[in-house]
Amino acid sequence: MFNLAQLYHPITANPSKTNEYLPCKALQPYIRCFWGSGLESQNTEVSNMHKSREIIIPDTCMDIIWEMDKSTGCASTFFSGINDTPFEIPYEAENESSHFGIRFHFWAVHYFADDHLRDVLNAHADVEQYFSTFHRDLGLLLAETSSITERITAAEAYLLRRLEGTHRTSDSMMNAVHAIINSKGLVGSDELQVSSGLSSRQLERLFREYIGVTPKQTADLVRFQNVWQELYQPSPQSKSMLDIVYAYRYSHQSHFNNNFKKYAGRTPLEALRYARKR
Repeated sequence: MFNLAQLYHPITANPSKTNEYLPCKALQPYIRCFWGSGLESQNTEVSNMHKSREIIIPDTCMDIIWEMDKSTGCASTFFSGINDTPFEIPYEAENESSHFGIRFHFWAVHYFADDHLRDVLNAHADVEQYFSTFHRDLGLLLAETSSITERITAAEAYLLRRLEGTHRTSDSMMNAVHAIINSKGLVGSDELQVSSGLSSRQLERLFREYIGVTPKQTADLVRFQNVWQELYQPSPQSKSMLDIVYAYRYSHQSHFNNNFKKYAGRTPLEALRYARKR
């Protein structure tokens, strides 16, 4: 599989305040990162940064999230599907619970999941609805770990086993995904049909089956992520706000602001203030 992750690197609402760890090379085309909290060995400044509520924006990824209550030793796991709306989660003190997450690129979840992904939009489901062996093959091991390194090692072994012999994909669909990524979401239906060799109806069926959203929804989310990266990670070649409006084909500034707020839950300037606060 071509490593689309080399072309696309989605970020969160507060990228500098996350505990993210890259997977091994074999998993990089599929896994955006591992992440965790609640372990003594982690960076205290990063782990304790959110003292009230944390905003989650659509990053086009999907997550398996394992959580253990430190007081009881009880663990629970759920699968978070692709999101197209922002939401907030409450801050949990590091001494109360421990978390470990596997963050999948949106195009890769179907390589590991047991079933179709038609119902994953904005979904939070029990992990075994999509990964039926998770508790047996990984969850029990995570409960015995004491470091993020041990958790990542166990998770990589589990994911590599699930990947073996997997062929449930469509090259035509992946060609359309590549076109969306390569164009930064600025691709129309006709172009996707040419790149994939499929009709719009066929593409929509495959995207809903393997990703959970339509090609247009996918392109809109990828465009938002690219815009957010342009704003958050300025460089000498960075565009001005007005340049971004036109480069990403918004009709005017208000259209840009409204579309950005739809996904980020706040205006571009408010989002930047949130991301840069200490």
